[in-house]
Amino acid sequence: MRDFTTLIGQTTLIEGKRLRVIEVLVDEEMVILENASDETELQENQFGNIQRRSRKNYPIPFYSSLGDDTLHPVIQLLFDSE
Repeated sequence: MRDFTTLIGQTTLIEGKRLRVIEVLVDEEMVILENASDETELQENQFGNIQRRSRKNYPIPFYSSLGDDTLHPVIQLLFDSE
């Protein structure tokens, strides 16, 4: 099994957005990517009130949804750029 924690801090360009790996959730088998640009979005609290501006996060599973233990294309791209 690969060591996904080595991806933390890596950045990549996907669909014109600079994304950075900020967390690896081993039990859930996913990485969390954060938009590394200056773009922010409004974030609501649990009551639906706008609370602050934050960068958008993207949860990406380790493996493709095809079910054949193939790495997700974004994860493969991150490993290839190491």
